[in-house]
Amino acid sequence: MFKIDLFSNKKAVEGFILFQLTIVMISILISYKMAYSMTHIIEQNIIFNIIFGIVGFAVVYFLHEFIHNIMFRVMSKGNKPTYRIKSGLITTHMPNVYFKKWQYMTIMLAPLVIITSVLLVIFSYFAYSSIIFIACFHIGYCVMDMYFLTGLLNKHVQLIEDTEEGIKFYTQAPAPAQEFRTELKS
Repeated sequence: MFKIDLFSNKKAVEGFILFQLTIVMISILISYKMAYSMTHIIEQNIIFNIIFGIVGFAVVYFLHEFIHNIMFRVMSKGNKPTYRIKSGLITTHMPNVYFKKWQYMTIMLAPLVIITSVLLVIFSYFAYSSIIFIACFHIGYCVMDMYFLTGLLNKHVQLIEDTEEGIKFYTQAPAPAQEFRTELKS
């Protein structure tokens, strides 16, 4: 077993936030380039872009966590996830439930795919530049989900548990998960 806990090291959190900001800036640059090549953007000034981008991201943030909640419930056959506020962020967790790799990957990637797709559709009808900012802020936030998926790169990982203390990756089924593994075989 090994664990990923981003929030236990303050220096790591600061570096990760800088990395997220870098991803946001690169996403904005690439998105503008792609949008200009495909459509005419209804340009707003930078202040409106940032204000609408942050307000829009606040709404998207809660949708993001709601999608995680729904996916945790679906993949765990109805168990209820827990919420926790850590470092000013509301996070969704599912302790004492073990997921296979594909299940955990689906749970983590669902908000990125769903929200980005919806924002892309909205942008195709209303090409406001602030929508680009909202989408890019969300992509930057999704980098955290991608970071949690890095444990799946280990080919020996069999089960994943998303706890409040961090993500636990099991290379062998833990004792409480034996019941889970027999369920999977039947």
